[in-house]
Amino acid sequence: MDFLVLGPLGQRQGNRWEETGRNVISHIFVYFDERSVVSISFGFIEKGALVLSRAYGFADTVICSVRIVRLNHESEFVTGLSGEWTGDFITCLNFHTNEKTHEAFRSNFIFEEEDKIDRREFHSGIHDRSEFGGFFGSCSDDDRLLSIGFYIQPILQGVNLTHREVWPL
Repeated sequence: MDFLVLGPLGQRQGNRWEETGRNVISHIFVYFDERSVVSISFGFIEKGALVLSRAYGFADTVICSVRIVRLNHESEFVTGLSGEWTGDFITCLNFHTNEKTHEAFRSNFIFEEEDKIDRREFHSGIHDRSEFGGFFGSCSDDDRLLSIGFYIQPILQGVNLTHREVWPL
């Protein structure tokens, strides 16, 4: 089965990125400046060790602040995203899990009155970590994070699928 796409939150432009194939997330690193999210990276548990993804967005995170969202990797998994963006700037980002909502960033920057604020919320309804397929998004040419979304792959539990029925047309 192919992945289902939830999102993205933000602009659908720029250079695309994906982080798939790993679903035991322990950390989400959200780098930001006074206006918006600048980049994001993830910490995964593999064979009992923490493995960090590359940063998606601005590479020089030394000049940014960071919020570390810590998940209980033994039982907690991502089920949704919500947030806001104005133009090219993600101004609010929340991660929803099966246990709670983690606010990763909220800007206090005052944008121009004519700047439109877009809001989105995506909830997958998944009940099993194995249904989470990974993250995707895009970055601008100057490497600012423009969007983020995630993939799901629904599974049927407790159902034996022995054959496929085809209904007559």
